[in-house]
Amino acid sequence: MGTFLLRLFSQPHQPFFLLGSLNAVVLMLLFIPAMRGLLAVDVMRLHGYGMIFLVFSNFFYGFSYTTFPRFSAQPPIESRRWMRVWLLNFLAALSFYVSIPLPEAFYVTTVLTALSFASTLRIFLPIYAQAPEPRQDQYWIIVAYGMGALSNLLYLLAAVPCESCRSGVFHAYAVETGIWLYLLFLPMLVAFRMVPFFSRVQGYVRGRGFYRVLILLLLSHVIVSQVVPKGLFAVDLAAALWLTRELLRMDLPFPSPDPLLWGLHLAMFWLPLGFFVGAVAEFFDAWFGVGSLHLPLHLLALGFVTTIFIAFATRVTLGHGGVPMYIDRMGKAIFLLTQAVVLGRIVLSLAAMSGHLFPWFDIAASFWILLFALWLFRYGKILIRGPQQL
Repeated sequence: MGTFLLRLFSQPHQPFFLLGSLNAVVLMLLFIPAMRGLLAVDVMRLHGYGMIFLVFSNFFYGFSYTTFPRFSAQPPIESRRWMRVWLLNFLAALSFYVSIPLPEAFYVTTVLTALSFASTLRIFLPIYAQAPEPRQDQYWIIVAYGMGALSNLLYLLAAVPCESCRSGVFHAYAVETGIWLYLLFLPMLVAFRMVPFFSRVQGYVRGRGFYRVLILLLLSHVIVSQVVPKGLFAVDLAAALWLTRELLRMDLPFPSPDPLLWGLHLAMFWLPLGFFVGAVAEFFDAWFGVGSLHLPLHLLALGFVTTIFIAFATRVTLGHGGVPMYIDRMGKAIFLLTQAVVLGRIVLSLAAMSGHLFPWFDIAASFWILLFALWLFRYGKILIRGPQQL
């Protein structure tokens, strides 16, 4: 057991990626009966909070604890420090599952998650302070983690029983902040730094105002969605046009013969496409009442975030696992399956418009489970084993 733990915790990405993948499978297995009314649980909290903080946060931490000190030209973070954060995340996941039969345990989840964010910011801020210029990437990554911490706090406030409190407002802003200013913002920061680098793109330089425009668009989405929902499509259409311009300037070499690259490129293409299709869906929803079952969000959360983190996680796992940076047939199938997950969710929304939620929901959810189960089957042993030299 001692050797197993030594290998598993030899590098930060290993336990975080493993925990995030396991949570991805377990949460969807719970979400399926919950949607059918077979599980007495707050369905929106199970899906929203669980996906943001139990699944994607662990992938964010695994990647950030590996790369943030490298971005900053600083030595690796001591293992004892990030292991405490992993333990907080693990306990947060356990308490979240306990909150299904015992709702009061959700308070414990939010407190543990808050401690996880606080510990991470406490680690990252001194690294940022010591980093040489330029350090805009590090600054905005810290801002994104701060937005995640804010979203978690709003979830806690929304859960507090109070007749005079506007818990619905807290919950709405918790969801919007967690999705647009954390779940999407953080991987977009990483993607626009790392994808051109991995692709060996020559001549692409982000403008000085890139990050400000990006967060302004995402912040506008959060505010407009709550204040003037009929104008939301215009915000996302502006985001789609701006992101299209950036990708054209980047001039990614697509298609690439390297599956690790075309997986990253597919994710980048989903950014403007997701915002554009989302704008169309939001227009018809707000002005004509044609609901799309949160399709705009899922196009970005699945098309961009899931695709890019499967690609990043695979690259980091192989690169730090002491094995050749090679994608076999199963690895290629996993990248293709990410797109099947997106298409399955699109079909679900189209079916829901005509009143046929099932069995399309079960099919879309099964694609998600299969994706992470296959990824764990193919790369989980590398995560557990650690570098070959151990």
